[in-house]
Amino acid sequence: MKIKLFTSILILLIHTSAFGQMFYFTIYNQNTSTNFLVASYKNQAITFCSIDDITKALQLSSSIDRTNLQQVINLKDGELTLSAFNPYLVYRSRSGIELSHQIDVESDYRYGTIYVPINNFIEFFNRVSERTLTVDHRTNIIRLESGRISGIVSSLPTQPETKSTVEQPNTVSEIKREIETPARTPSNYDIYDFTLTEKSNGYIFRLKSKKPIRSVSKNYASKTFYLRLNNLTVNPEKFNTKINNGLIAEVTSVQQQNKTDIKLILNFDLQSNEVVSEKGTNDILILLHVRPDVVEKIRETRNLRQTNKNNISFDIVVIDPGHGGKDGGAVGYKGTKEKDINLAIALKLGSIIKNNNPNIKLVYTRSDDRFIELYRRGQIANENNGKLFISIHCNSTPARPGNSQGYEIYLLRPGRSEDAIKIAERENSVIKLEEGYEERYKHLSDENFILTAMYQTANVKHSEKFAEILDDKFRKTLPLKRNGVKQAGFYVLVGASMPSVLIETAFLNNPTDERFLNTSSGQQQFAESIYKAIIDYKNYYEEVASK
Repeated sequence: MKIKLFTSILILLIHTSAFGQMFYFTIYNQNTSTNFLVASYKNQAITFCSIDDITKALQLSSSIDRTNLQQVINLKDGELTLSAFNPYLVYRSRSGIELSHQIDVESDYRYGTIYVPINNFIEFFNRVSERTLTVDHRTNIIRLESGRISGIVSSLPTQPETKSTVEQPNTVSEIKREIETPARTPSNYDIYDFTLTEKSNGYIFRLKSKKPIRSVSKNYASKTFYLRLNNLTVNPEKFNTKINNGLIAEVTSVQQQNKTDIKLILNFDLQSNEVVSEKGTNDILILLHVRPDVVEKIRETRNLRQTNKNNISFDIVVIDPGHGGKDGGAVGYKGTKEKDINLAIALKLGSIIKNNNPNIKLVYTRSDDRFIELYRRGQIANENNGKLFISIHCNSTPARPGNSQGYEIYLLRPGRSEDAIKIAERENSVIKLEEGYEERYKHLSDENFILTAMYQTANVKHSEKFAEILDDKFRKTLPLKRNGVKQAGFYVLVGASMPSVLIETAFLNNPTDERFLNTSSGQQQFAESIYKAIIDYKNYYEEVASK
């Protein structure tokens, strides 16, 4: 029996929004002439109130965990706990009794505070508090009456099992026994795992159980599926996880004494849902039906995600040994053919990659002595979805013998120096060996085309990064003069839709450089340096691409 004492407080509802959705409760204490404002709003005819404001108005102490979005209200004989985006209110008495109450819709969180459906809150508050709240929606008045309730906690009734209430434990000893039970390993839980199977019209969410599931209730609202199990334990590690498989974004679970609530947070609305038992097993199947177009959309998204994942992975390198076949390239002071040196370094590089990093796929524009058109080299790279294009060449000048020495690395841009322009013209001149070259390359004679093509792609900075790494490796490991990173309009780089560089290893018309390039050890040093640069660039590429 409730004995009503002390002061009555009127809570007047005042509209402050032009749209009628936002409210402020004015709480007036007639005894102290004190006013309080409590923020509220309506969503689909349900009124939500700020718990933070309510507790201040009722002069109740509370604490809020803003990380977990949970608020604990201190009452005379216990604590009332509520969490944002959770359909339960939980009361724990100081003697150990626990009572849960499922509300119609989840609590909300906005403007830095938790909002709760006021009708549900009042209903539960009156059961566990020493005060009584009554609400009249016709007059928008809530009356708070202070009073003392005799034996409030011990006399709480046990609720029959429904979809909207949670039965309290029978005795304090029962709770104590639950608390003192040793921690379980995953294999000791009744519901130990789940699987998700895609069908043409939805998904099957299977709960794997060691024991028969004899009592289950479900509810669905706002892209959230709720499942309540009785007298069963659930593996919390498995049932508190983000899935993001397309339909289901997250699975969560809450164990409250002999009740377990599992929540599936969905990305799409369901058309219908069913819970059925599977014959011959203890498992139950949750059938989640969606429209066929939703299944198709989920598949498309999954395929796109896989494509993006593949793009993030640095897995294909295209090695382009310059010249070949009827195109011998530059000729050394002692008669060395450029095409042979280029191929030798390329094959050694490929062997190192294969032996040390087999996850990287190798693509050669040529792997023997054959003629490959310049335009075709870029096509080969693009057809194989290369992540990096490396064109290997040897340098030369008309002087015999020449004084120029060392390596150079080139990016695709209009040449800035006369020497760079001449080198590009020499390398590009091989197009005359191709049939119909005039028509095929007529636009490439204009440097503006190269400039436009280069700046329309996102590969510029990646090319610059690899060139920077490669230059550093060459400088540290090769006994050759460093001529650095330069730029020129090489046709072979125009067609490759990926980060790309052209390497001029050394000058064949310089006797010292020619001797170095003709040795197997010299070719191996180039190959090893290029490989080290590739691995450093791979790490950089995947780190940047994953952000």
